[in-house]
Amino acid sequence: MPQPPTATATPTAIVSASSSLERLDCYRVARDFTRLAQRLPIANQVLRNQFRRASLSVLTNVAEGAGRVAKADKRRCYAIARGEACESAALLDLIDDAPADIGSLLSRVIAMLTKLVR
Repeated sequence: MPQPPTATATPTAIVSASSSLERLDCYRVARDFTRLAQRLPIANQVLRNQFRRASLSVLTNVAEGAGRVAKADKRRCYAIARGEACESAALLDLIDDAPADIGSLLSRVIAMLTKLVR
């Protein structure tokens, strides 16, 4: 009896999607920002959790937008990512002794997303 098709992605499809994301500069910069944000030592637990969630949301919404076909869908995802990046910037203002490189990465992400939303 034939086996039903599975809904799992093949390794080739995953590699293809990953390489498509790698070609998007905004994704690469957002990934670098998110990696730093996830490791940033923040004493205040509420601030730490919110900052990590917002930074992760930036990256995942950029990835989702890159995977959309319709321009309106792409813009919506990039606009959400930009909103999360702005939230991250506000939270970053509250973090003492945050390294300058994380702020510069975040500024680059916001600038790129602003262009992608237009």
